[in-house]
Amino acid sequence: DAVIVGLCDLSLASAEKRAKDEGLSCPVFDDLDRALSAVKPDLVFDVTIPEAHHQVVTTALSRGCAVFGEKPMASNLGDAHAMVAASAATGRPYAVMQNRRYLKGIRSLRALLDSGAVGEPSFVTADFFIGAHFGGFREEMEHPLLIDMAIHTFDQARFITGADAVEVSAHG
Repeated sequence: DAVIVGLCDLSLASAEKRAKDEGLSCPVFDDLDRALSAVKPDLVFDVTIPEAHHQVVTTALSRGCAVFGEKPMASNLGDAHAMVAASAATGRPYAVMQNRRYLKGIRSLRALLDSGAVGEPSFVTADFFIGAHFGGFREEMEHPLLIDMAIHTFDQARFITGADAVEVSAHG
């Protein structure tokens, strides 16, 4: 039941191309403030680079919008705290998606544990080996697998076990 009311990108040409590619007839913008003023959305989907999340999220929240974003939540911990504080101060929700918990294999493993067939887990570990060359902003990251990708594995572990972590250790 959602209606896309506008697209915004630093590059107007990119926004126009996306609208055309998706068959959208909504207005396009290259300035977030103008976009928010013109279309007055209820919800902003933030799919910008991590360094832009703080500005996009806090601007949208301050303008009365809920925000749905992606990971990594911010490029630093201070910005992440400020974004959470902005959500609390405005009373508008800010959520960061975690979609890997909905993969069939992960849900099947959770169902197996819920059935009691293998007992209660007490320790979870994961190894992630890939020659990561994603392109774009991830090429600038010192440890893209830890900074950008490990959250998926961490969230899957939380979902599978139904527990919060007591301790986390990561090595790159």
